[in-house]
Amino acid sequence: MVLPMPPPVPAPEVRPATAEQGSRITLAGLEIEAPWQWVGDSRQHPAELWLTLDVLTGRFGFQRQPGLNGEELHWYGQQQRLKTIPTRTLDDEVAIDASPWLRRVGVQMRQSGNGLSIDLPAPRLLNLRQGKGSTANRLVMDLSGPALLQRDGDDLLLSLRSTPTQDGQLRALGLRPWRRRDHLRLRGQGSRLSTLTLATPWRVVLDGVGSAANRAGTNATSEQKALQSSLLNPVVQGLLRQGLVLDRRTVTVGVKPLIVYRIGTDPSIQGLSLLPLAPRRGQQGLRFLHQLTRPDQALFAVNGGFFNRIRQLPLGAVKRDGIWLSGPILNRGAIGWSANQRLLFGRLRLDQELRVEGGRRWRLNHLNSGYVQKGLSRYDRAWGPVYKALSGQELAITVVDGVVQTQHDRLALNRGVPIPAQGDLVVARGGTPIPARPGQRVTITARPSDRLGLQPHVLGGGPLLLQRGRVVLNGRQEGFSSGFLSVSAPRTVVGQDQQRQWLLTIKGAGGSHPTLLESSLALQKLGVSDALNLDGGSSTSMVVADRLVMTGRGVAPRMQNALGLVRD
Repeated sequence: MVLPMPPPVPAPEVRPATAEQGSRITLAGLEIEAPWQWVGDSRQHPAELWLTLDVLTGRFGFQRQPGLNGEELHWYGQQQRLKTIPTRTLDDEVAIDASPWLRRVGVQMRQSGNGLSIDLPAPRLLNLRQGKGSTANRLVMDLSGPALLQRDGDDLLLSLRSTPTQDGQLRALGLRPWRRRDHLRLRGQGSRLSTLTLATPWRVVLDGVGSAANRAGTNATSEQKALQSSLLNPVVQGLLRQGLVLDRRTVTVGVKPLIVYRIGTDPSIQGLSLLPLAPRRGQQGLRFLHQLTRPDQALFAVNGGFFNRIRQLPLGAVKRDGIWLSGPILNRGAIGWSANQRLLFGRLRLDQELRVEGGRRWRLNHLNSGYVQKGLSRYDRAWGPVYKALSGQELAITVVDGVVQTQHDRLALNRGVPIPAQGDLVVARGGTPIPARPGQRVTITARPSDRLGLQPHVLGGGPLLLQRGRVVLNGRQEGFSSGFLSVSAPRTVVGQDQQRQWLLTIKGAGGSHPTLLESSLALQKLGVSDALNLDGGSSTSMVVADRLVMTGRGVAPRMQNALGLVRD
């Protein structure tokens, strides 16, 4: 009898780890709204936990620090170059896998439905040490273990246990502590103090203690209280008597209630000039909104256009006093204006060309932009004194007075090459050849696609929402993905009607934020005729008289540029 062949051994079944997403995080007992993604089957030990960079820096105490080979992410003795950390997008926010960082310091994690619970046992505050001399504004807090540092609105919240004596020491330094259970709240210090976390031994370092701005403090414990307090500012009261509008409205779109914070001004009456707020000596770097307002003493401000959170570089049009600090990209929505004139709304490109004498013409993609694309891009001194390569394979030429002076190879660009004070650096990416050789004469021209680009001030964002009272939302025409168009998120908008220019922020009243279309419909209800969407989500924020009155995600965000109203 011939026995049948045994069946083949089944191939091992490979099951991908499950991935679940949510939008609520309970962090050390405090509930916040932020996107997250949990990968893995366990409810307490994720294989991966993806959290946005804004949440990690704003709610955990992660710091972004400059390093020899680029910016680094630091947290309690752990550090890694940002460029080497894998990222993904959550609700249009940049996220990283935070699970290895959190596990190393004993953070406890649990996932259930839409909610994510994260906790870290509160350590004891062992000692307070203040610096001397040049470090007199530094306070070192010695701890028995790592602590979470949250920027909660305009407050700094430390999950630790302190004593009444230690609270008195903090009070003597002007930090206005408020202790409850295992939390120590330093009121008004959320965006005023710089923080640093250290291990072996565990320490938290606070920089900026004792500064004049820090001593001013704030009583704000909620957005409504912060707005009410801002309304009592004598300068703001004077402008209100002249017709300035500063309020908080609730607008219902369909069945969704939306909260709108509004600043409305007639420049000819209130004497307020609208200005882009951005660094003037180099475009790289992120700042808190109130830090961007101070050089111009802007009384009111909202966050501005888009930027790359990893490279900390602008991704759209920023033009001030006739100088392109950053050029437009992707034909996206923008506004252009001159002093005391109505805003011009439209979509904008900057058409640039390099022509070699006796040779061919070359298209230049972008000007002073962090948007990296194959082809040729141009950088001038508004970018900063030095250019460093933004992609792996780049070549460049320096042009001064219409003559190619120098050619730069990949190694030189990785180290950084100077940008001439009166000239241009033309960078070739993605295998694009250098358009001219040293000694050749070239002509560079630039022409905006819309007359708004001829104005002395320009700020880009997108998509364009309203023109002459009609909804003109067309994200595809401006290079936005379908996912971006459908997502619900806090919004920042610049608009105008027949009488006023408007700076507006919009968020959901019941936790459900508006889509771009819902934002457009809400603005129509408020009588706004022209409107442009700016950067939103966790960037959404508003400052009045140096006080943070609104944030999109409850965290004081850092940003690359802003839009402010400055007294004439």
